Amino acid sequence: MLISFAVTNFRSIKERAVIDLAKTAAKGLVNNYHAKFKLLNSAVLYGANASGKSGFLNAIRALEFLVLNSADFKPGKSIFLYDPFLLDRSCQNAPVVLEVSFLMEKVKYDYKVVYDTLNIVQEELYFYKGNSKALLFYREQNKEIKFGDYYKGAKKTIEKLLLPNQLFLSKAAENNVEALMQAYLFFAEQLDAYPVFDIEMEDDLKNFYAKRLAEDKNGLFTKRFNALICALDTGIQGVTIEETDWNKFRFPNAIPDEVKGRIQERFKYDIKTSHPLFENGEHVGEYTFEVKQESTGTKNLFALAGLIIDSLEYGRVLVVDELEKNLHPNITRFLIQLFHHPELNKNNAQLIFATHDITQLSNDIFRRDQVWFTEKNERGESILFRCSDLEGVRLNTPLDKWYVSGRFGATPIINDVDFLIAMQQEEEVEG
Repeated sequence: MLISFAVTNFRSIKERAVIDLAKTAAKGLVNNYHAKFKLLNSAVLYGANASGKSGFLNAIRALEFLVLNSADFKPGKSIFLYDPFLLDRSCQNAPVVLEVSFLMEKVKYDYKVVYDTLNIVQEELYFYKGNSKALLFYREQNKEIKFGDYYKGAKKTIEKLLLPNQLFLSKAAENNVEALMQAYLFFAEQLDAYPVFDIEMEDDLKNFYAKRLAEDKNGLFTKRFNALICALDTGIQGVTIEETDWNKFRFPNAIPDEVKGRIQERFKYDIKTSHPLFENGEHVGEYTFEVKQESTGTKNLFALAGLIIDSLEYGRVLVVDELEKNLHPNITRFLIQLFHHPELNKNNAQLIFATHDITQLSNDIFRRDQVWFTEKNERGESILFRCSDLEGVRLNTPLDKWYVSGRFGATPIINDVDFLIAMQQEEEVEG
């Protein structure tokens, strides 16, 4: 489970911004947090466009990507995820700082990465033995790595192989260092970050889960996937998978066989949906559609459904930007509440998402310590703050009304006067 995540000097975030999933003393909605660990099952970010919501979620994805992929970085390769705050000259070449605390197999870990465009400037990993914080390793640029007493495994061998742009955690996992595997597996198996949920990402996820459904056939995942899609009033009665018939397609002669093979592998399966067929008002059978014929929102659901089912099944941390994209508010609410349901979320899955859907900002859905706001100050710096930390916010505060009225901030300030004046001006006539 995720305990907290912090970021400094990344995109529009200049000063350290942290989201904390430890429950506060705020009352209400006891199903919205894990009773033993006191960690919240979800957190939601609200704020104006370009206020920093996506930037914060992208920082989570950046750390996930570095841990999972930096072991393969080539010598001299720039760290393309280096994206510092640019509106202050002192920050433009300063390092990005990412910090995370998490539970893995009931053990707490603290992990910190500091990096610039070419180098890992600092990296450290601690774990907690009881209430005592113990070092696993500490690394600084151009210095010998310091290892704690509990670190067991290769040291000098990995140090010699380690490049300046690679994370030690990533390289150690590649070399099967047992002492660090649980920390690595949090990123590899427990964290799913999708800060950009665009058409390409939707297609990738649909193709991935089409393959899962084809391989699972009538298994538990398939049954749950069908049940979720059919439960959401999409008109779909069932989902089936068919292997793509490539004999119907003709590739241009100029396309190499290797490229053809990759395309055929990526789009190996077609998702089909069945709808009830009627004649003279009587149900006479079913009619099959290709998923591309479904609505934009339904296609989005096909990408989300698999992620949510897997998150609930394996207790993952799911990070999504604009969860409500093309969805009816009732469907969005249903998906959120899955993570708050004690019978459905037995494995401590967590959902972290950004949204503009004000209908979800309700005391019936979220505790005050689950709601976060982002806004920019006059210097273009994004600020992140929690609803429960604001003065005057109580258990019965109408969160949606207060937010719309601007009492929380984090809403756009629209300068309509200047625009109206500009629209009413006539073009100057020369001569």
